[in-house]
Amino acid sequence: MKVRYTDTAATEVEEILEFISRHNRVAAVRLNARLEQTVGILADFPDMAQMSDEPGVRRMPVGRYPLLVFYTVESNEVVILHVRHTAREPL
Repeated sequence: MKVRYTDTAATEVEEILEFISRHNRVAAVRLNARLEQTVGILADFPDMAQMSDEPGVRRMPVGRYPLLVFYTVESNEVVILHVRHTAREPL
């Protein structure tokens, strides 16, 4: 399945990686790799993640990192809506 990030999600990922990179560039590279792996799994198995409180929106944890990927499936596409730290307010 094809994967598409919304502008909001792309900005969130960029901000997360920039913040981590300021403190530890290697950690940012590892997180980015794990995030790409997680999204790749969603492309292959889009219905595997838990449903969120929002109708039609699923959430997938990013490995051992305190991040959640919120997404929906539209036609033949996984649409990444948000990538958020678990300590932030829910959507």
